[in-house]
Parts: sequence; C-alpha cells; structure tokens
Amino acid sequence: MNNRERAASVADLVRLFAAKQEVDDEPPAVVAAKMISGILHWTMRESEMAGDDGRKSALAATRAGLTSFIDDVHRSPANTSPSCYTLITVRTDGGLWVSETGYEDTIQ
Repeated sequence: MNNRERAASVADLVRLFAAKQEVDDEPPAVVAAKMISGILHWTMRESEMAGDDGRKSALAATRAGLTSFIDDVHRSPANTSPSCYTLITVRTDGGLWVSETGYEDTIQ
C-alpha cells in the first residue's frame, strides 16, 4: 500500500472522529493530534484492563507508529526497507518517559 492509499484508508474515520469531537473546522494537524491522543488513551486503558502498565503500552505504540510512518514516507523503489531508529524522550515534572528502538520502554 502506498502513502496515498494509507491516507485514503483512514480518511472517513478521521472525518467521523473530527465531527464527533466538534473539531472538523480545525486544521488537519489539530484533528490528527486529538485523534492520536485519543488512541493513546484507549491503548493505555486497554492495557491497564489487562493488568499491564498502560503508560508503557501507549509509549511503545507512539514509537512504533512514528517509526512505521517515517519508514513509509522514506521508502523508495531503490530502498524498499530503510532502517529507522527512533528515540522518544519526554521529561515531565514527575519524571522521565523514554522509548527507544530495540530497548524496553521506561517510565521513571
């Protein structure tokens, strides 16, 4: 599936989300951010219901999704499988969240 096909495959879902959240008049980046945040909250909740640390699951999903997106955008006929190394570091008043390709996610 190419990048246009990937975008088209979620277009109706994004429009429906935007309408339900009453942000359909916002720029695409705002709608996407709100949808991504909602998906991460859902991931965290589902993981917590299974007895796992939902924050780590949401952080891992963020890294995996970003990695997949960047791989897709940079894929070319000459280089069909570029490697992508992703490091996410977020500092908060309460600690540090780190997700890195090839390592266990940590929240301190």
